[in-house]
Amino acid sequence: MLMATALCLMMAGVIAYVSMSSPRAVQTLLRHWALALVYQGVGWVLYALRGSIPDVLAVVAANLFLLWAFVEMNRAIRLYLGLPRAGLRDLGLLIALLVGLGVFLYIWDSMTVRIVLATLAFSWVTLDSVRVLWRYGPAEWPPTYRVVAFFLLLPIAVLIARAVNQVLGVPIQSAMAVQPLQMVMHFTAVLSPLGGALGFVLMVGTRLQDELRDAANSDPLTGLLNRRHLEELATPLMAQRAVPMSVLMVDADHFKAINDRLGHEGGDEALCWLTSHLRVHARASDVIARLGGEEFVLLLPDTDLTAARQLAERLRNAVSEAPFLLAEEVVTLTISIGVAKRTPEDRDFSDVLRRADEALYRAKAGGRDRVEVAL
Repeated sequence: MLMATALCLMMAGVIAYVSMSSPRAVQTLLRHWALALVYQGVGWVLYALRGSIPDVLAVVAANLFLLWAFVEMNRAIRLYLGLPRAGLRDLGLLIALLVGLGVFLYIWDSMTVRIVLATLAFSWVTLDSVRVLWRYGPAEWPPTYRVVAFFLLLPIAVLIARAVNQVLGVPIQSAMAVQPLQMVMHFTAVLSPLGGALGFVLMVGTRLQDELRDAANSDPLTGLLNRRHLEELATPLMAQRAVPMSVLMVDADHFKAINDRLGHEGGDEALCWLTSHLRVHARASDVIARLGGEEFVLLLPDTDLTAARQLAERLRNAVSEAPFLLAEEVVTLTISIGVAKRTPEDRDFSDVLRRADEALYRAKAGGRDRVEVAL
């Protein structure tokens, strides 16, 4: 138990130190888990001092600290998944365990009932942690989720087995009895906090990596893909010569006038408004990207030139027929679109983009608010 305490406190210190250089949201997640380790360490050291300190500390306080450790882990997982913490439930469990331990220690001394009560409280919180991971996590659990779930469930499985043995088998008479289930419980007390903490830190780190990758692949203003990621997605489609593929090059008309009249903030709002219309009216299979400024690209898989032009006309009409309020001014935005399909002569995606851009230039030169198809 003293070894478990030392390891819990050491891991809590490491996590707290590492979190100092992390983003604020990550700091909050890691500090909840570090607090859980601190509470576990305090609980185990009180538990190990049974016989040397009053029972109110070695039994009641020890179990309350251990329960609150499971609560802090539950809160970290809920926060990670964007869920509210179960504050009333946690407080209710704490009070129920406090009352139960007091009654069955000082009024009717029953170690069996105390073991069952503590097991039920720990299991309730831990199973909720695994449940929210299962329900609100990815459909296919990544390895980090499995590691966290395993090390959460491991001590609970041992505690349940010990409670069942206490009720139906040969009950232990002392918390420090040298019996197989007690020894297994002591071993998991050392192993589980370390494995669970490592799994959670890796889970948070994986999310940070995903966010960094998304940031590298997307436009910060609109959230659309950037050109580099668009080309990565287009490369395998270019290789599928038997399947048609088309591209729409979209440009907002007279956009400089909006920037000059309403400022760059107004221009950014207009671009976000246009982005929302492109998202709504594009098809689910279409890929939308922002090239920069007021230029956008729609990559249309499995789409011939006729279908691409029809989609371009629908987009153009949808935008021009939807005036919007911008800085207390009603603004009507129009777009020009160049359409191109992949041809056998195109060596890579940039060739298709170039021809769509040439068609866009003709749409601009022809009066704007129109669609032109690449020759």
